[in-house]
Amino acid sequence: MYWCSKVAIHTYSATGLFSCQNVCMGTFKLAIVGRKGGVGKTTTAIHLAAHLARSRRTLLVDGDDRAYASTWARGGAMPFAVDGIGGLMTVGEYEAAVIDSQADPSEQEISTLGRHSTLLVLPAIPEAQAVSGLMQTVAVLDRAGVPRTRAAVLLTMDTRVGSATAEAREALAGAGLHVLTRTVRDTVAFRHASSGGLLVHKVGSAAGKMAWLDYEVVLRELLELAGDYSVQA
Repeated sequence: MYWCSKVAIHTYSATGLFSCQNVCMGTFKLAIVGRKGGVGKTTTAIHLAAHLARSRRTLLVDGDDRAYASTWARGGAMPFAVDGIGGLMTVGEYEAAVIDSQADPSEQEISTLGRHSTLLVLPAIPEAQAVSGLMQTVAVLDRAGVPRTRAAVLLTMDTRVGSATAEAREALAGAGLHVLTRTVRDTVAFRHASSGGLLVHKVGSAAGKMAWLDYEVVLRELLELAGDYSVQA
């Protein structure tokens, strides 16, 4: 059972400024936030929304002015609804929502998403720069009074070769960040999926199917982190 308690919050406008809208607090909301490009932010938003849609009525809000998520989903084959930033006004009509945030969001945008989302997902590739970039985002959340338990780092583009991923995990955890156990593998299947308007397991490769399973496990971790056991991912 989902209950709705409407509160006034600030959301993006088409100009990148904020306006005040009502958002339903009963909806399970994931905000995908990345201040660095090329970390798999939109890929993560698409695939987490798809997995949520297996058991919940789900909306993907494309908050990025480049509209990558909307372009990816424009063929209409996705199992979830897709809307632009105006979709925040209808979040309460859904059981789950995934917000693909603006690229390099402002401090105000990060703090707003942190306060009004169930969890923030912070994608990062396993490299040294990931630590400093993510700590800047976490510092914004700290200043906004958002508990670090509401944010989770997702390591993406993992080649599964060498020690880079383990080193990045150790550095991020040492900086006080929660790093999800599952990583998302690096595979060309994601590029084929994006260009074809498909989910990665529909590409027809074994790597694509394994990457799909990566996101299934990631979502399960996120639901457990949020204390949400109402449905199976």
